Amino acid sequence: MAQLKVRQLDDRIAGALKRRAAHRGVSLEEEVRSTLAASVAARRLAFERRARALREATGRPGRRALDSARIIRKERDANG
Repeated sequence: MAQLKVRQLDDRIAGALKRRAAHRGVSLEEEVRSTLAASVAARRLAFERRARALREATGRPGRRALDSARIIRKERDANG
């Protein structure tokens, strides 16, 4: 496991984390671990949602590559 030291943390942030830890009945260290893990998971989930939406918007869900030639042909044929 990695160790991390955070310097120059705003006193308001540290205080909020301490209060949240006390409210949950856990250590400050556990509260910080939990908060960081939740933040990383939320960002990853948001990225996965955006990626899924883009795949669905291209009409090719589940495929990695976008067939740009097919799209260009379709546009060309539609516009004459």
